Amino acid sequence: MKIGEIQISPLSDGELHIPPTELLNKAMDAWENRAQFLDEEQLLPVNFGGFLVRTSDKVVVVDTGIGGGAIPEMPIGSFPDKLAEAGVVVADVDVVVFTHLHFDHVGWSTDGANAMFGNASHHCSKVDWDYWITQATPETGPGRDEFGAIPAPERLAPLADRMSFFDGDAELVPGVKVRPAPGHTPGHYIVEVSSNGETALLLADVAHSPAELLEDDWSSPTDEDPQLAQQTRAELAREMIRTGALATMTHFGGNGFGRLVERDGQRDWEPA
Repeated sequence: MKIGEIQISPLSDGELHIPPTELLNKAMDAWENRAQFLDEEQLLPVNFGGFLVRTSDKVVVVDTGIGGGAIPEMPIGSFPDKLAEAGVVVADVDVVVFTHLHFDHVGWSTDGANAMFGNASHHCSKVDWDYWITQATPETGPGRDEFGAIPAPERLAPLADRMSFFDGDAELVPGVKVRPAPGHTPGHYIVEVSSNGETALLLADVAHSPAELLEDDWSSPTDEDPQLAQQTRAELAREMIRTGALATMTHFGGNGFGRLVERDGQRDWEPA
């Protein structure tokens, strides 16, 4: 996706297809009018990974997937290949941004001993760092054991002395801004990309599927604070309708961009 002069590319670390009721709170009958977000077997495609954002002079990686060491039989681990397919080597990356510190967003940041992006500055929320790393909460997201992923405190230990923290809105490079969007985790952020009057939002885990943006009563067991997550999601949905900004999210299968529109009081997702 081109946003003005800035290019955004998904960096998938793999995709699973699961019953939607495992990830979201709605029963299957609620998906009858949301079938466009399910596959032919009525399963929900769930992507893992991050995004590559290329400005005129900076290469930015937003989130780094699950990482090496995941359970071998799962189709996970394609993040480095996607980076290479985009024509980027790790030494080219100038900035790494973590929207939050769940295990499936920090995976390829290090191998547990050395940083993958040795030339890059690394940035995350001070709130999330204090919550997950300083307090050393081992789970760092439901399902970590099932994926065989390294806990975030261990994964991010090599970055402890070089991590930069944001607390509130911050423009990390021209055209790439982080904004707080708490609830999924205490220090969850989204990334706003703007250029030449165009804007796109990388919603991270504000929503796992566009279906969650169509009503305000969705929730997920992966949300640390489901009520706050609903509030944040509702506010962003209203903003997206008002501004017409493009958006996508980390776990949306295929990482397609779209716009949220409202007709006759009903929201709809229009793929870009």
